[in-house]
Amino acid sequence: MTKRIETRPLAVITAFAAVGLFALVVWMLYIAQGVLVPLAFATVVAFVLWTVVDWMSRVPGLRQLPLILRHGTVLALFVVAIFLLISTLRSNGEVLVQRLPAYSTNILGLVAELDAKFEIDKHIPGGLSKIVTSNVDLQGVARQSLGALGSLGGLIVLILLYTSFLMLEYTGFVKKLHMAYPQGDRASQLIALSTDINSRIGGFLAVKTVINIILGALSYFGLKIMGIELAGFWAIYIGVLNYTPYLGSAAGVVAPSLMALAQTGDLKHAFLTMAILSALQFIIGSLIEPHVMGRRINLSPMMVLVSLASWYSLWGLPGAVLAVPMTVIILAVLGAIPFTRPAAILLSNDGRIGEGRRD
Repeated sequence: MTKRIETRPLAVITAFAAVGLFALVVWMLYIAQGVLVPLAFATVVAFVLWTVVDWMSRVPGLRQLPLILRHGTVLALFVVAIFLLISTLRSNGEVLVQRLPAYSTNILGLVAELDAKFEIDKHIPGGLSKIVTSNVDLQGVARQSLGALGSLGGLIVLILLYTSFLMLEYTGFVKKLHMAYPQGDRASQLIALSTDINSRIGGFLAVKTVINIILGALSYFGLKIMGIELAGFWAIYIGVLNYTPYLGSAAGVVAPSLMALAQTGDLKHAFLTMAILSALQFIIGSLIEPHVMGRRINLSPMMVLVSLASWYSLWGLPGAVLAVPMTVIILAVLGAIPFTRPAAILLSNDGRIGEGRRD
């Protein structure tokens, strides 16, 4: 009885310490987001690039290349792809700004047509036209969007810088671990943890990237068939947003459909565009992706939703994009520590922790 009474205060103190530590970590993540967000993106990107480097080591003809050369080649290709992406977004953004007056005219014409057809002005003073002209400012939206693109460009440059250093540091990572922990198996445990995270994150994002490229390409052809302008811009938009679970798919359908409405001023054309994009999202996201991805990330659907909401509340849209990768990293770390392993099992999809599953 005495032993049980003595252990209760210790358990209470431990619980309060754990809650306090968790609150401190969350607070630090929030106030340091300016530094941590690009670093988190760079870490996730580095995991993907390391996966590509590992793949090169298994390809005949490429495996003979020195490790530093494989790292440099993959990093160079990534930098070229990013600058091509930025150039495409910038040129399309400039075209979009030039065509905004025509889009405004189309929307106002559609609203006036709806007012006349349904006699909305009899029920609402001024009709829908007054509401739209008073509350919708396409020029302002365009200015905000271009400003966001400028901020995104600065973020991407910082991510590239961090990623470059992470790729360079990787070559000496294992050697430094063995120097830091010359005795025992601590170095081997940390290497195994790093390998597990790399298998989960790198494999997941590498396959996800291929799927998003396919989705973007199919969306491009669908938008071209519908005659939607700036199809390349919207294809990139759809592919990038598809990294964000649930919300990205919805935004990838709604925004291009509104673009179709602004361009044509025709509701039927906009709804048909929405139907085509929704069908592509369903085929890729619900039929092909689960079959290809299998159980790579091993997160329960509920945990995906909770992580999405939590990271979005901390870091906004960048947090939503990073939600799944960051949660998988945390899950792998929790699973490697005996004290927190039960929590990792509860958060996982099937209770299996410690292996990057590919089935």
